[in-house]
Amino acid sequence: MRTLTSRSTGEVAPEQRLRFWRDTLHEGVVEMDLRPEQRSDFFSRIDFCPLAGISPHQAWGSPQKLSRNRVEIARGAKSAYYLVSQPRHAWRSDHAGQEVRVQPGETVLIDSRIPYAFGFPFGLDDLSVELSVSFVERWLPDPLQVVGRPLQAASGWGLALRGAKEALAPRHLVDLALPDELVQDQLGALLALASAAEAIPKPADPMLRDRLLQAMRERLSRPGLAASEVALACGVSVRTLHRRFAAEGRTFAGVLMQLRADAGARMLADRRFRELSIAEIGRRCGFLDPSHFARQFQRSRGVAPHRFRAAASA
Repeated sequence: MRTLTSRSTGEVAPEQRLRFWRDTLHEGVVEMDLRPEQRSDFFSRIDFCPLAGISPHQAWGSPQKLSRNRVEIARGAKSAYYLVSQPRHAWRSDHAGQEVRVQPGETVLIDSRIPYAFGFPFGLDDLSVELSVSFVERWLPDPLQVVGRPLQAASGWGLALRGAKEALAPRHLVDLALPDELVQDQLGALLALASAAEAIPKPADPMLRDRLLQAMRERLSRPGLAASEVALACGVSVRTLHRRFAAEGRTFAGVLMQLRADAGARMLADRRFRELSIAEIGRRCGFLDPSHFARQFQRSRGVAPHRFRAAASA
């Protein structure tokens, strides 16, 4: 027997409802920000009924805006995908470079590792399914091709996906006498079919290598720079990024370390940065640990940073 769990702002006093709803979303879904369209008479409710490998939830509420920024992404421990739709109301989604008006019943695949902003001006009428990264990547060879883009719901596989999602409303699942694995595989297969119908093949980009390197140079000061962030900035999938570097026998991490060492060498040799310590130069190149900077610089240039600076100043 599956368990249905519900949380409602009706459980608390009116002045506590916004905080209660924000906390409920943080705990039950993922960390995000909330802005109500109006504060008076604010109301929201959410139902959960998790299966073995996916977690459907359904929410209703007052008009509101939900968003997730890079700070919340870095702070949160969860990485997941979400299939988001509103059965009755249109809504707005700004995610992964796609700013769209989503029609009732259309589904949008959301990656929680990428910032988003949603607007529900006609009220929250959300039916979502949380999917693990491994689940999505099992069914979709290149999720970035469809992330943020509405999957049409009027005909074909998109219509079938809509029907399957609406059958996953938590209240329908409690007494559904089917194994979780069967239900989950049906959803995964329909997601793959609907996505394949919507995916737009991209021609080879002869300038992709240069664009990747430029995006990495612009961001190399950020510790923990991820391949997914660079791929998103260049409008390609993470898999495409890795394939492009692999074609040269290189890796994203290796290229990033080389770019950081090159940037450090330029700063060490530049008189304008003579007053900066070697540790500070390393920090500006994305190394929080001075010893890590020294090791990578030695490996790249064959000389320690302080010796390189002394030789450049002679």
